[in-house]
Amino acid sequence: MRKAIAYSPRPESLEGYCTGCRLCERMCSLEHFDVFNSARSRIRVVSFEGGLEIPVTCNHCGLCLDSCPLNLIKLDDKLGVIKIDEEKCNGCRSCIEVCPIGAITLDPNSNKALKCDLCGGKPICVEYCPAKVLALHGRSDPEEVRSRRREFAAVLASEKVLRRPSHSGAVAIKGLNKITKEACK
Repeated sequence: MRKAIAYSPRPESLEGYCTGCRLCERMCSLEHFDVFNSARSRIRVVSFEGGLEIPVTCNHCGLCLDSCPLNLIKLDDKLGVIKIDEEKCNGCRSCIEVCPIGAITLDPNSNKALKCDLCGGKPICVEYCPAKVLALHGRSDPEEVRSRRREFAAVLASEKVLRRPSHSGAVAIKGLNKITKEACK
């Protein structure tokens, strides 16, 4: 079974949303490159209008598997993760272009593709998230994923839960709908 890190907001708690602290990005770069550098992270915190912050990382959908002209992207059945052989990557960006959520990036130092590898099964971002909104999950069937995204969008639209003006939730839902449509194609 493939696995992925999921953003799981907890509306019952004020601390149940991403605060935008970017500790996940820093810890990821520290784990992989021994440096605090968000540009070298495999997880990105995306900012939306209204102060909404959402961590985005590879959901291991497999769309990139056939994109590499050197065939360097493989499914690791043991870990349930799709990996890029970063040592052999030539930085052609084919995988970056095919990723619908922008989860594959180019390392600014080596110019090689980076994507979440779940830190060998124990993601450091999940461990260090102070809001505890990141969790490692087994990938579900597409309809269950769409259902969870719709529930999350409904939570975002609730002014009481967000403690922000209601138009912020509407803008966030628009952005999430775009991401969801691309990811579920």
